Amino acid sequence: MKIINTDILVIGSGIAGLSFAIKAASLGKVAIITKANCSTSNTQLAQGGIACVLDERDTFKNHIADTILAGDGHCNISTVENIVKNAPKMIQDLISLGIKFNKNPNSSLELGKEGGHSNHRIVHVNDESGLAIINTLLEKARSINNIQFFEYHFAIDLIKEKNVCTGALVFDIQKEEEVIFNSQLTILATGGAGQVFEQTTNPEIATGDGFAMAHNVGAKMEDMEFVQFHPTVLFHPKANGFLITEALRGFGAELVLPNGKPFMQKYHPSGSLAPRDIVSRAMFTEMKNQQKPCVFLDARFLDASELRKKFPGINKRCLELEIDITIDLIPVAPAAHYICGGVVTDLNGNTNISNLIALGEVACTGLHGANRLASNSLLEGLVLAENAFQNNNKNFYKIPKNKVVFNIKQKTLKSKADKDLIRNLKEKTRVIMWNNAGIKRNKTDMRFAIDAISDIDHSVNNLLNSYRLSEDLLELRNIIITAKLILLSAIKRTKSLGTHFIEEKPSIINHN
Repeated sequence: MKIINTDILVIGSGIAGLSFAIKAASLGKVAIITKANCSTSNTQLAQGGIACVLDERDTFKNHIADTILAGDGHCNISTVENIVKNAPKMIQDLISLGIKFNKNPNSSLELGKEGGHSNHRIVHVNDESGLAIINTLLEKARSINNIQFFEYHFAIDLIKEKNVCTGALVFDIQKEEEVIFNSQLTILATGGAGQVFEQTTNPEIATGDGFAMAHNVGAKMEDMEFVQFHPTVLFHPKANGFLITEALRGFGAELVLPNGKPFMQKYHPSGSLAPRDIVSRAMFTEMKNQQKPCVFLDARFLDASELRKKFPGINKRCLELEIDITIDLIPVAPAAHYICGGVVTDLNGNTNISNLIALGEVACTGLHGANRLASNSLLEGLVLAENAFQNNNKNFYKIPKNKVVFNIKQKTLKSKADKDLIRNLKEKTRVIMWNNAGIKRNKTDMRFAIDAISDIDHSVNNLLNSYRLSEDLLELRNIIITAKLILLSAIKRTKSLGTHFIEEKPSIINHN
């Protein structure tokens, strides 16, 4: 089996993984592996921006309070304080890398407002902030000799000796062979798991790989039941989960019924800018009451030229689908967006597995609590990457170089599992999760889902034991593992909290 030795292994190429890699290249050789091309990530799709206190009328105290309120009081206060107070430095670091955030005529940074925020504090690049950040970080990382990218390399499992992570077993998708990456320090920055659900904003690669790998080696996991559903996802058969940023509501757009009547004020005093869990549930309720598959965003009364200027990405995509955001109502519906829980870490990204660090969405730092405040995710990735680097900058030399691991057995199976079968099992799982562990839940539906997914899990294990590894089979395995983690956590929490909303009575769903 091929073995690649590196000082630091980063699994994932989103904002957290790239930020850490750029800093950690000063410590030694860094290998970045990603199962697609290195620009594909949830970060790339992030429209809103980064929450940061910069306005003189705003305070850290306000941002902290907004974060805890949105998280339904389930946040780790010390984590929230650390991340919020480090935000201004992170913005300056990005500016120094060359990111050109939107500015006001007086050259100050233009600050947007999103749901759950009491002040304007979202630093952004139009409505394509994530894309601008990823492009800049990738350009920087590629310019560093100590960083090597391994695209189309799928991490199968972490390698653990006693309680020490020594690297990962990886599947080279193009060569269809297994490779061992041997490392002193392993960074799990694999992003989210939106593809566990039928409707999602996440790209196809977001199949819960990091959650599954961490669980398989005994990493401590928490709060997996807290799945955030983004309220405003473009409802169109060709939209593919395209997000309509919360910043559009911050600019003044209102959520309305098909007749154009606003409805959010009866659910929350902040109306359309209420926290995401409240907005998603309100929309879900109204869609059910109206017997409609969506509601609408109304931006027709806003200045048309400003709309097009501030939201060029949304304007372009909607026009491609024959929706003019300046004169048409925009059809929207909720979709799975973000996992608030994950692998438990401290403020330096350390897990209960030695030499394994988790950063970004895959990690559970306690920042988001039971529901993430808008535009805190990119901020968390940046701050935790900085914290992790500073901690290891002092201690990396103490980590012993690992010995090569030879005790992993390779399979000699020749044929691949049927792609249609894998696809059908994947879609069946996603539908089960959407119907039974979505925006509103109850014990009856969740117990059905656990039994149904356990049956699918049995089929997947048979496939894994009988056929050669493939990308789609590995993704199916990880979707199943992550789905079970979500369900088992959800069924233990018997009372509603944040995104985890328990109905009094079982829903009427055809489970067949």
